[in-house]
Amino acid sequence: MSWNGAWRAIVAMFLVFLLHAPAQAQRKHTVQQGQTLGAIAKRHRVSVTNLAAANRLKKTSSLRVGQVLRVPPKGVVYVYPGQTLTGIAQLNKVSVKALTQANGLKPDSTLRVGQRLELPGYNAGAKATKARNSVLSGLVSLERPASQETLRVRLFAKGGKPDPKARQRLGQFLRDRETGEVKRPHPRLMRALAYLADHFNGRTIMVVSAYRSKTNDEGDSSRHSTGEAIDIRVEGVPNEVLRDYCMTLNKVGVGYYPRSSFVHIDVRSKAVYWVDWSRPGEPPLYLPPGESPDKYDAGVSSAVSPASL
Repeated sequence: MSWNGAWRAIVAMFLVFLLHAPAQAQRKHTVQQGQTLGAIAKRHRVSVTNLAAANRLKKTSSLRVGQVLRVPPKGVVYVYPGQTLTGIAQLNKVSVKALTQANGLKPDSTLRVGQRLELPGYNAGAKATKARNSVLSGLVSLERPASQETLRVRLFAKGGKPDPKARQRLGQFLRDRETGEVKRPHPRLMRALAYLADHFNGRTIMVVSAYRSKTNDEGDSSRHSTGEAIDIRVEGVPNEVLRDYCMTLNKVGVGYYPRSSFVHIDVRSKAVYWVDWSRPGEPPLYLPPGESPDKYDAGVSSAVSPASL
């Protein structure tokens, strides 16, 4: 087998791996420049104490940009140092008896720092549905730098269903820049944009490329040609942070381009991640995650296109 053949086999083996998204991907928060625990807690409508306890931090802890915090859902509390069953019950206006019964504890049980407690009446399924619907009714702010167009639109109606008029407006905004042809975006792509807008606090999503009626070297299999893919960056957010959050979403393809200015995301039947080290205008150079292109010839590219997987 030739070197190129062996290399293609290696790339094909390492290019794809499945990602298991958490049940509530939107219940995480990526810290951005200047944010504090207090500001993040206020945004998500949780107490600073509970947010700190959920992440095993002190209320006065300093945060680093890119740090991912777990946001406790409504009806769940995490034990902060010094807290007792009685104190937690009083703080949440429930009885100690009801609190212990809801968590299978005894009134004299000793609590552990960071221990997860559910308040009486907490229903995980109902809370998750409500959280998803609240995200999907949010506003999305978009910008196309190449044409200096902007769009601010509410993508989902009440109940979490795609709004037909919003989908039409989004399709017009994401039209093919060269031909002007319009393709309605896939509802799951709309959902991904809604999650991104919520997670990054409504920051503007910069659209580098979206629908393309002509797929160039990618062939007919490109999801750009079906309204299922978009290349983006988020204002004020490093592409590495954007990439990491996209990878928590369910059944998406995520392409990371270290030498370009965007992150690719598309919707598909299974989760896929790839890294393309090519520069703008160069043939694709797909390498396994963590590999550096330094030891490979610049002309080597994978025979397997992520768009076709």
